[in-house]
Amino acid sequence: MKQRRPLLIGMAVAAVVGAIWIVVLLQNPPRQTLDQRARSVAAQLKCPVCQGESVADSPSAIAQQMRGVIRQQLQSGKSEQEVIAYFQARYGEQIVWSPPWQGFSLLAWLAPVGLLLGGAILLFFILRDWRTLSPEEGKSAHQAELAHVDEAELATYRALLEEELADEDPIFARPVSGTGES
Repeated sequence: MKQRRPLLIGMAVAAVVGAIWIVVLLQNPPRQTLDQRARSVAAQLKCPVCQGESVADSPSAIAQQMRGVIRQQLQSGKSEQEVIAYFQARYGEQIVWSPPWQGFSLLAWLAPVGLLLGGAILLFFILRDWRTLSPEEGKSAHQAELAHVDEAELATYRALLEEELADEDPIFARPVSGTGES
C-alpha cells in the first residue's frame, strides 16, 4: 500500500488541477480577436460572384467589400448571428453555406442520418438472423428430414435414377456380367 500512495496522490492532484482548469476555461472562454471573428463570419457566407468559395477566401471586389462590412458591424457590437442575418436579408438564404434547420432544408440535414440509421438497423437484423441460422442447425434439420426416409424407398429411387441415366448416356450403363467375352 505504501508503494501505491505516491501514485494515488499524483492522480488526485492531477484530477483537481484538471477540474480547476476545465472550470476556468468554461467560465472564461478564450477571446477571439476582431479579425478572427470577422474571418469566422466570412467563412460562413458564400461569395455571390465566385462559385464554391467563401467570402473569406474569395479575391473578388464584392467579397472584399463584404469583409469590410462584416468588420464594421462586429466593431459596432453586433453579434455574429446578427451579421449573418444582415447578409441573408440582402442576398437571400442561399448566401449561407449551411442551410437552416427548417422546411425542406431540414430534410436535407435529416435524410442522410435517417438512411444511415435505417441501414444500421437493417444490418443488425440481418446479422442476427444469420447468427440464429448457423450451419450446424441447418445440417441437423436436414438430417432430421432424412431420418424419416425409408431405406427401401431410397433404393427404388436410386434404381430408377440409374436406369434413366443408363438409357441416356452409355457411361452410366452397368457392365454386363457373365457374358464370357474377352
